[in-house]
Amino acid sequence: MPALPLRQGNGCDGPMSDAVERRIAPARRRSRPRWLWRGGVGLGVGIVWLLSFGAGVASAHAFLVGSDPPQGARLAHAPSSITLSFSEDVVTSATAVSIHLAGSDRRVAATVEPGGDASTVRVRLGSAPKGIYVVTWQDLSAEDGHQALGEFAFAVGPVPGALPAQAQRGAAPNPVRVAATVLFLLGLALAGGGAVTGLVVDRSVTATSAPIRAGLLASVVGAAVAFLDEVGSGTGGLSHAALLSGVAALLAAAAMLVVLARRLGPVLVLAVGAGVAWAADGHPALVGGALGLVVNAVHLVVGALWAGSLAFMVAAAVRYRAERAQLMDVARRYARLALPLVVVLGAAGGLSAFETLPSLSSLYDSGYGQLLLAKTGLFALALALAWASRTRGIERSEPGLLRRALPVEAGVVAVILAVTAVLADTGPPAKAQPNEAQALLGPVPLRGPVARTADLAGELTVAVAVAAGSGQLQVQVYDPNGPAPGARVGIDATYPAGRDVGLFPRPCGTGCFAQSVTLPAGRTRLHLEVTAPGWTGGAWNAGIDWPPPAVEPLLLGQMVATMEKVPAVAVRETVTSNTTGRSFTTALAPMSGAKLMSLEPYSGDADQPGLIPDVQPLSGGGLGLQVYLPGTPAWITLWLDANGRLARDRVVDLGHLITDTFTYPSTPAPSAPGPTAPGPTPTGSP
Repeated sequence: MPALPLRQGNGCDGPMSDAVERRIAPARRRSRPRWLWRGGVGLGVGIVWLLSFGAGVASAHAFLVGSDPPQGARLAHAPSSITLSFSEDVVTSATAVSIHLAGSDRRVAATVEPGGDASTVRVRLGSAPKGIYVVTWQDLSAEDGHQALGEFAFAVGPVPGALPAQAQRGAAPNPVRVAATVLFLLGLALAGGGAVTGLVVDRSVTATSAPIRAGLLASVVGAAVAFLDEVGSGTGGLSHAALLSGVAALLAAAAMLVVLARRLGPVLVLAVGAGVAWAADGHPALVGGALGLVVNAVHLVVGALWAGSLAFMVAAAVRYRAERAQLMDVARRYARLALPLVVVLGAAGGLSAFETLPSLSSLYDSGYGQLLLAKTGLFALALALAWASRTRGIERSEPGLLRRALPVEAGVVAVILAVTAVLADTGPPAKAQPNEAQALLGPVPLRGPVARTADLAGELTVAVAVAAGSGQLQVQVYDPNGPAPGARVGIDATYPAGRDVGLFPRPCGTGCFAQSVTLPAGRTRLHLEVTAPGWTGGAWNAGIDWPPPAVEPLLLGQMVATMEKVPAVAVRETVTSNTTGRSFTTALAPMSGAKLMSLEPYSGDADQPGLIPDVQPLSGGGLGLQVYLPGTPAWITLWLDANGRLARDRVVDLGHLITDTFTYPSTPAPSAPGPTAPGPTPTGSP
């Protein structure tokens, strides 16, 4: 495995990062004769071995082990900064980062600053446009002076060809944000609905009426709470959501001042303006662009006007209890107003749902869709009550029935407002998008804990990941150049109880396939058949243990510290680039454990244990660790002996399957600095 740093190579004196080399030399790689690729592996492995051990520590590079936002992130709003974490210390002043928007020459101003430690840098962004951000980085190792370079991409906002924006808030609705939305919508309904009622339904309602003033105050407070919650969320800077909440609060406050002039028209205009500002941060606006903004604004404002005018109609039914003629006159004018409002509201709601939902099935298989169904059912109930009030109460002049139906209808509408507030803070399901954006962004980052496994199938690298946080299975297929264009995969699963299930994931980018799954506890067996044009495919039998163990980054630091105390270790390595072809084995004379660790991509800095976050104990039991390096990418399994030393390992990267066994001369084993993963001495493959 000491050969791995040169294979991942990020330096100017070795191969460039996979991401960069794929962009500048795909034609050169694919034009190599197949016999040269297959037959030259043995010679290439031997040369890499000699170079890696001859160069010693100089063959290591500071490569990217993580970023925030990560590769493939889909964000509703641009971050104020980007954090890059490297495998070892870097020279901040020599670290260069450039950012451009995919599909254009537009550059995003970027300033590199020191991060929290010597292996981290922070990049301050000078502007916040929407689009697909392509981040190109180049560093200089502080330990050996070697350069590394690479790139990654993430999306901001509803850009053409990008996956839909997803709010940075968590999957569960934020109770503060929900409460602020309820307060704002209730206030908008009272203020806007009261202004409309005073203008066209009941002249006794004026700008100084208590419900209108109370509604404006509620809108100001709700928008202010949302503003403070966004500012205090720790994202840094004034976010898009915070700005819109602040504008909504200012417009509602301006309406409160206009009330002093006793004019309903300006109050209505300012209240509608506050509603439009609030709607600009809704899911349809973020996903659908300008059209989505218009639809969402109409939906929100018209809904608030209908709800508010209905509330004032309930009040009129009480106020004109003894004046039947006056009540029926007001009711008829309200009916003429409510009918077009309800028609427009229903149409806008349907367009909003069409804009945010990827498919009809997402109405019942996603939390957002289920809430939308509940809201639709309540809307239908409110319409039925309104129809009864109109046909029985107004047309037949039965004020008694009108007085009984109106409060029930208003109560249903109030519940609709509450459901709308929860919907506004619940992320909609993702839509399938054009392949161009998927190829650049790749799959949506998984939320942990995550169970991972990887192997070669012919010449193709296949990786499987199942995430508990997002309930999603992802399969990624790579050829030696990167994600495999035109890849196809067939999957049969056997659950722990023996039930066979066929899986049919959807495409999620070049060489990427994904679908929602819920695995039962225990080991699920997967049989994968993988093909890709121009490369030898094959079959792979994988095992996924569920639930996955929690990540424990410190275990890796403990193992590295133990190995650095080993005076001598001998390595025997077997490498193959094609599971249907030959493998090549090399044995090396003993070296110090410190020298071995200096060549490993996961060793990091001894002073910074836990630098690589994706480290788990062996899921199947036994002493050992599973390590995932997303920037390479590489999937590494390390088995340890009873003394915490490496017994053997297994590395899967792009185009290679590497297995090592480690033996130690008859010298006392060093004492381990701490406990390692529990379990018996491992046997067999992962």
